[in-house]
Amino acid sequence: MKLLIDYHYAHIFYQNQESKICQKNINLNKNKIKKILFWTKIFSSPIDTNYLNNFLFTSSGHCHTDQCQVSNNRQELCDSDAVIFHARGGIKMYDMPKARLSHQRYVLLTKEPPYKTTAIVGHLNYFFNWTATYRLDSDIDYQYFRWRRKDKINTEINQQSYLNNRQVRAASMISNCYSQNNREDYLKRLNSIIPITHIGFCSWNKCRKKRYECLNELADTHPFYLAFENSLCRDYVTEKYANVIINHRMIPIVFSKNSNLYIPNSFIDANQFSSPEDLGQFLIKIVKNSTLYDSYFKWINEYELIIPDENDYLCELCQKLHNSKESYKVYDSMKKWLYDDAKCQRWISKLNKTIDISVDETMDYEDPWF
Repeated sequence: MKLLIDYHYAHIFYQNQESKICQKNINLNKNKIKKILFWTKIFSSPIDTNYLNNFLFTSSGHCHTDQCQVSNNRQELCDSDAVIFHARGGIKMYDMPKARLSHQRYVLLTKEPPYKTTAIVGHLNYFFNWTATYRLDSDIDYQYFRWRRKDKINTEINQQSYLNNRQVRAASMISNCYSQNNREDYLKRLNSIIPITHIGFCSWNKCRKKRYECLNELADTHPFYLAFENSLCRDYVTEKYANVIINHRMIPIVFSKNSNLYIPNSFIDANQFSSPEDLGQFLIKIVKNSTLYDSYFKWINEYELIIPDENDYLCELCQKLHNSKESYKVYDSMKKWLYDDAKCQRWISKLNKTIDISVDETMDYEDPWF
């Protein structure tokens, strides 16, 4: 019923949108300070406009420009150049802007996988101009991390030993207990071959310290870390991998469709093995060969990890707003881009492989409770 009500409002909204205009003179000066309006909250929290404007948009600020300003005051809609909608910030059709100007850019903001995005977003066709997400084909970069080849490569052979007589076992820190990709069944079978220590919300064993402190303690006795995401979707990789790479003490094991997004030769891809048992036997083999184990850390001499500031996307958005050569763009089908093109999959235990998940299943209207 709630979904039907929202679609009823959607019909009225699109029907009346063109007739709504701002009842004031609009400043279209290309050199004016660009205003970025957050129409929704970020999840359940309003943005801190004072902090963002002082940190980002001053002459000596993080974005190196004072030509943009953020706001969450809806009274400034008609003065805004970009309007941001967070995919989990409470997008409701009855709470949409009552006016839209031709120069304004509507931006979809999210770091969440498709199944954690309310379905109403997938029905907002011809609505968003730009996207700021983890996807590589987003208009604005909002990835959890990146990597690059070092300007100066260390050609000296690193004689450091990383295994340090640790026995085969893997650690896992998971807060989402009901993953879309069925990682729980995979880990259960892997646990029949090697010991796995589970820490987090889904376990009786909680991390009661800072995350990096818990990872350091785990690394004392665990040579492997299970950096399994909750979703197996296009370009979806999070800080799980990055946190371990920074630690320099465990080999991350990923369960992903996006091996190109990880530093070469820094990880083990579970999807390259015929079964969890096959992966487990490989891990047993590695800890019996310190040279093989240490080979997964050679990347340190050649590559470096980059973790962007959480607000870097606003710097890029500001640049785009000031770029007069930016061509007009609109997403004619958010369902296709956000859901179909994500090509999400689920691991099926009895098949020992992943299969495609239907878009209808991935689209979940209600905000997930976890």
